[in-house]
Amino acid sequence: MSDNYKRLLPAPMPPGSAHASAPEASFPKDSGPPVKKRTVSKAACNNCRLKKIRCDGKRPSCTACTKAGVECNFVTASSDETPFMALKREVESLRRSTEDMLELFDVLESAPEAVSIDILRRLKSARNLAEIANDPSDVLMSVKKDLGDGHLLPVKLSNRQLMAGLIPETQQTPEYELMMRCPTSYPMLMPVEIAFLNLADLLRPAILEPPKSPSFMGNGESTPSSSATPLAGPSESTPRSAMSSAWLDTSNPEPDNFEPLQSLQGIIDDRLKGVNFQAWTKVPIPNELAATLISMYLEIDHPWCPLFDADLFLNDCMQEKTHFCSSLLVNALLAWACQTYSNLLPDATGFAVPFESEAERLWATEKVNNTLTAVAAAQLLNSTSSSQGRDDFASQILDEGIQMGRRMGLFGVGNENASALTWLDHHQDWLKAACHTSWGIFSCACMRSLHLHRAEIDKPPMLPMPGEYFEARGSSNFHSAHTRRLVPTRVGDAFRELCKLNIIVHEIIWEYFGKTDVVPAARATIGFAERIYQRLFQWAAELPLELARARRNRHSTLMLHLYYHCTVMELFWPFLQQSANKPINIAQLTSTSAMLKDIHEASVNQLKRLALIYCINFNKACSSTLWHIALLYLANAMLCETMRSGKVRDPECWFYFMLCMTYGSFQVVEVTMLGLLSMSLRNGFLSSPEANTVLNYMRTIGRRYDAQFTVRASFMVDLELAMTNPREAQVQTLAEAFHELAIFREFTTGELR
Repeated sequence: MSDNYKRLLPAPMPPGSAHASAPEASFPKDSGPPVKKRTVSKAACNNCRLKKIRCDGKRPSCTACTKAGVECNFVTASSDETPFMALKREVESLRRSTEDMLELFDVLESAPEAVSIDILRRLKSARNLAEIANDPSDVLMSVKKDLGDGHLLPVKLSNRQLMAGLIPETQQTPEYELMMRCPTSYPMLMPVEIAFLNLADLLRPAILEPPKSPSFMGNGESTPSSSATPLAGPSESTPRSAMSSAWLDTSNPEPDNFEPLQSLQGIIDDRLKGVNFQAWTKVPIPNELAATLISMYLEIDHPWCPLFDADLFLNDCMQEKTHFCSSLLVNALLAWACQTYSNLLPDATGFAVPFESEAERLWATEKVNNTLTAVAAAQLLNSTSSSQGRDDFASQILDEGIQMGRRMGLFGVGNENASALTWLDHHQDWLKAACHTSWGIFSCACMRSLHLHRAEIDKPPMLPMPGEYFEARGSSNFHSAHTRRLVPTRVGDAFRELCKLNIIVHEIIWEYFGKTDVVPAARATIGFAERIYQRLFQWAAELPLELARARRNRHSTLMLHLYYHCTVMELFWPFLQQSANKPINIAQLTSTSAMLKDIHEASVNQLKRLALIYCINFNKACSSTLWHIALLYLANAMLCETMRSGKVRDPECWFYFMLCMTYGSFQVVEVTMLGLLSMSLRNGFLSSPEANTVLNYMRTIGRRYDAQFTVRASFMVDLELAMTNPREAQVQTLAEAFHELAIFREFTTGELR
């Protein structure tokens, strides 16, 4: 038999045969060469499979590849894995990767904008592999880890969870006690997940959009139904991603406590329809446009900071009398209105500079005369020039106007004999006009001083506040008894309470910014802060019920609360760098663990909610000066909060910061945004591409402004730095540093514009 075949053993013998019990050794064994067993590999390498040769499967390189000197690769992960098992593993990996990518896409679509941008940055970044891998699965795992197992991701709440969330928990924090003891200014806030808010909707005020043609009909002649009125409420203007302001506060306001702006619908006062504005100005503006602009001023800015009595002004304006109206006042008022409301009325843009030039010409001749109309016009002209960045001229005309007010005894006098009461006592109309002008200028000065960190008026007015009673003296010819006389007003209770608040603010201004050049951080004391905050708390607790915080407050009421919380933040800002954790004793609070930062943070949280309410209810009134100041305070708070917490990319802080960055109604807003962007780049809060995107957006808005003026401004932007280094905190300094910081970050981080 050939040796090529394996030798077969004999068949087993049947039982009982003679050879069945024979020992195995009795059979002859094969004396041929030993048979070599074949080595079987479960998976050949790629090269052997391609050449269709036998592969022994040795790793990392098989024998054939080693002899051939080529690289050996396997489709299987180990020697025990078959090709089918490898294919199955690859399919499973692709399935998991697809699921992760779909989940990541859902997060990008529904998460807060800050989270979405951060995810995109991680996906695009492949330079720093130690920070994040390029695999979408790793990105998703990292995002979930950073978000704390997804607590910021949008979730669907059951009715039971929603009702449980509406019930406030029993807490012992100072902020909770403030909410319980002073709900008028510290209402209980239901938590709002920013994941449910569409930032794109909130960031679209009425900018560069042609409004509906304003009707020249008075309110009394047109009563459209709510379904046909575009300004009937926030739900009928810009959509807000199915989010109603009813979900923001837990207060239950009166149903008629909200009045939407109506000036784009029609003139709010019939007397404006009868005014011939060509009798008051040389600027060829249509009467309808001028009447609409003044109507908007009377509706937006005048109720919370009146510089004149509206009734007396409109009567004289219509009858062409010059007691309480003048060409200077009309031109200054229209210059301010054209500058401020050009985002709502684009046709007014081209009239801002001519009105301002005409008002400047008239001021040069009338500033030597002491008149109520001239001193009010000086404030309006100052606001117009400063909003355009003409800081030098604005300061000059402001000083001249304040000096005129002192000469007239409207403010800054030490006794009643030097005040305007000596020449106003027996003239009801003049008294009413002087009270509005004096307290209006004083309120503007207080708000401006907080913004500029500069004291202006040393003593408040001695005239009665509009809407208050005062003791009227008897006639000099007849010895009549003193009588109580009321100063009538149309502006309501909000302005009277604002005047009371500004008396407290006036003390803060002179303590922090007056008399000497010592920085506020070196002048402020905890004892002073405790004493002033107790007065602020008492003022808030005594507010009338109609001025309490509610979900649909009037515009003037909302401005009052914005101003209050900005004041509280300013009061405690000098202590945040070094003394934030020091205890504070407030007589109205029982909590003994209250710290300075707790009171400050409580106002920051209220300011966040007020900003949301304002965007929802008053997106057409985003031109108000105090609104821009409040946004500046909120933006600073968000930057400081991220730096203290170490969470530079905190989604909630990013949301509110971007909310502050996208409202601009003045030419000086661009340089203000540059200052804030400079701060955000310095803190690492924004990247250079993000900062340039915001800047380009603001420049798109600013195209409607006249570019003949070089913007110069000196107010504070970095409010915390201003407590220790005011010069470096000014807007001009920070704006000039923006491009240097952007270039530096491009070199150090590799970011491209």
